[in-house]
Amino acid sequence: MQLAHQAAFSLGALDVRPATREVVSQYGREVLQPRVMQVLVALAAADGAVVSRDDLIATCWDGRVVGEDAITLVMMKLRKLAGRSGGAFAVETIPRVGYRLATAPAMPGSEPALKLDGRARPRLVVLEFTHAPGDEEQAWFAEALADELTAGLSKSPLLAVTPRQFLLHSDVVGHPPGAICARLGVDYVLDGKVRSLGGTVRVSVDLIQGSDETSAWSAHYDQPLADLFSVLNEITTSIIGTVEPAVLAREEFRAQQTPEHSLQFWRLFVQGRRRFWRSTPQDVRAAEGLLEQALAIEPDDVSALSILAHCKLFDVWVGNTEDPSAAIGEAHRIALSAVAADGSDAFAHYTLGVVFSTMVRLAEAKAEQRRALELNPYLAAASGEMGRLLAFEGQSPDAIAYSERAIAASPNDPATWLWFRSKAIARFVAGDYEAAARDAADACARGAERFPLHYLLAACHSAAGQMAQARRALETGERLAGGRQGPGRRRSNGPAYSLEALKTGHPFVRAADLDRLVKALGTAGWQGV
Repeated sequence: MQLAHQAAFSLGALDVRPATREVVSQYGREVLQPRVMQVLVALAAADGAVVSRDDLIATCWDGRVVGEDAITLVMMKLRKLAGRSGGAFAVETIPRVGYRLATAPAMPGSEPALKLDGRARPRLVVLEFTHAPGDEEQAWFAEALADELTAGLSKSPLLAVTPRQFLLHSDVVGHPPGAICARLGVDYVLDGKVRSLGGTVRVSVDLIQGSDETSAWSAHYDQPLADLFSVLNEITTSIIGTVEPAVLAREEFRAQQTPEHSLQFWRLFVQGRRRFWRSTPQDVRAAEGLLEQALAIEPDDVSALSILAHCKLFDVWVGNTEDPSAAIGEAHRIALSAVAADGSDAFAHYTLGVVFSTMVRLAEAKAEQRRALELNPYLAAASGEMGRLLAFEGQSPDAIAYSERAIAASPNDPATWLWFRSKAIARFVAGDYEAAARDAADACARGAERFPLHYLLAACHSAAGQMAQARRALETGERLAGGRQGPGRRRSNGPAYSLEALKTGHPFVRAADLDRLVKALGTAGWQGV
């Protein structure tokens, strides 16, 4: 049975959507496992007739040999679904024959209360971290870790996090992740264990998607037990910085599988976000279109407004626009709209700060990043942007510290290239050219398609006297810059990357730092001087 080819149908007051494996009732929405949905479809298609086990095996298991337990387990899950949906249907066992589906008539006016408008954020719950019984220190640490993770993840505007108090009234202990997600009405569970041995604490954590019970991300952390509060903060920061990108990567993949004409707000948003982070001119233009469609549905959505503002700045960063002031002005207008829509959104303040930096309003730019970190201390992007601003001010030690904080908080973030770039610039300003080249190379490894990174790598190698590496990096940068598309693309009589574009992307406060970078690039063979 191909679920994608099955039409939606109703079971009493229950709305069943096989293609997306969703069932919706006035009590909520949940996503069934594929086999459970197949059996439900087969029983419903029989229209009250008895379906034998052999028929179910042929239809839903493709005729493979399966044990009695496999069918019994599916029927048990269907009966639990019936109970959670207020008795919309019942599964009857006909001894030695098979199964039959009985439906309850829909009550007049009993339309499902929950309407799926596509805007719902992915929902997540942090479960109790298991620990050795009788160990009070481990018990305290496990409880504090779950509390801190819930509080930190709740600061994300892109996740809907179930409060910890809700677990007190839900019987989820011992149930598999899929059943927990169905019971709590969430999409993901964050589960983990705490163990200590020989003065070291190990935290193992697993992010599981409930619809298919697969792991979206997992990791473990080993830390000395000398200072539990410090350990708690370090592990919490690292987990929070990783979970949001992992969930969004899953959501973006799911959005890619859905035909564009059927996309609603959330799918439009995650597809737009995904295209933005691909960072080619074509992808960024496509991202703008998707985000504008999303905003036509929800005009005041802060996250969509913020990403759209970054899209408007893309051509400015890469020197691909003939009117940078107009692009910056448009980004400024959108970023202000995002902050006005929700002044407590950390990412909106981060975005406005980025726009201020392109307007050379550096005091305001740093103030916005400080405000973003007040609102969400776990927002790696704000730490990374603060590192970038400080690097161009020449405050190298603080710039490196902020950049490393961002990298540690979210090592899989699509913006890690930017934070390594800030470290490279900070070290270049400090005169540590070989270390700067290492950081620039790390930036290129994470954003190989971003041609300005290769120019920076060339400058660092050149300043360190490594001319062969410098020329090779410059050749890569020139090739990538010359191949870009857009109104500001390379002209036949001009450099692939102009001095004006380089100045925009490298807003040094001290003219001497920019002069040093330009001289190093010129020594490597750059013609933009």
